[in-house]
Amino acid sequence: MQIGFIERKGHVLTRSTLKCLSQVASINPTLGCIHQCAYCYARGYSIYPGDGKVFVYGNMPENLKKELSHRRKLPAYVFFSPTCDVLQPIPQVLNVTYELMHTLLEYGIGINLLTKGRIPAKFLQLFGQFKALVHIQIGITTLNRNIQKKIEPYAATPQERIRNIEKLCAIGITPEIKLDPLIPGLTDTQSNLTALFQALQGLGVNSMGINYLFLRPQIKKNLYKALGNSPILQGILKHYQNSKSLRLLAEQSRVVALDVAYRKHAYEQISEWASAFGIYAYVCGCKNPDITEEPLCGINWGQHFEKISEQKHLF
Repeated sequence: MQIGFIERKGHVLTRSTLKCLSQVASINPTLGCIHQCAYCYARGYSIYPGDGKVFVYGNMPENLKKELSHRRKLPAYVFFSPTCDVLQPIPQVLNVTYELMHTLLEYGIGINLLTKGRIPAKFLQLFGQFKALVHIQIGITTLNRNIQKKIEPYAATPQERIRNIEKLCAIGITPEIKLDPLIPGLTDTQSNLTALFQALQGLGVNSMGINYLFLRPQIKKNLYKALGNSPILQGILKHYQNSKSLRLLAEQSRVVALDVAYRKHAYEQISEWASAFGIYAYVCGCKNPDITEEPLCGINWGQHFEKISEQKHLF
């Protein structure tokens, strides 16, 4: 593992190329991510430094303070993070992330955090102090450690993520769950998901976003790297034999998506299974424009920060 510091040149607050985030201020504190999830689209980016390399923007906290002090209008909230997990178990990453979040919250700016990492105690304490300004999304698609460690080798275990949820609920923050990406034939089965829903029901979780795996050339390579030419991988790829090319508008790029009929039927089934446990599951049009035009993930974030947004612009 190679970890180093680099300088951030340019604005700290940026706009992502992802459609969901195109009108939202976002921050990427690092280049690279230790989690090395097999399905991660960022591992195919030209600026990705390579597996096993993480470079932290050490000057970003100070630059953020300067940037905020000179802005005429502040964003309502900031998303962490389109191209990396900011709660990677690396002290340098956690220290910079904490400073960034602390600064934003002290300015009255909300934070929207998506993570598959373990949330350290000092972050929980910070979130508890500013819970009205904090929206947390936990990415989890299975409780099966054997499955999870193949596709997310260095991310937090399912049990650690469940503990994240328990601790967040204990301080008055009910996180949203992201079933993203679901892998056909592996994590979208009824037995896998109902076990997860049952655990989430006991924690009081009531909302989740669902989305299936897209295939890009680099993601396919990473799947081969993670799973080998195994029956598991071949079973996954068979589901994409009738796949379609789908353009994600904000990225101006095309991905290979599961057949739309398959996705529609599966989303309906998963929503029914979740509903039986009192959980509302939604499909976001940002990643499924051929199924719905509603960018529901953005709507959900907007509802959470609605009071803030009445006074400030999103970006």
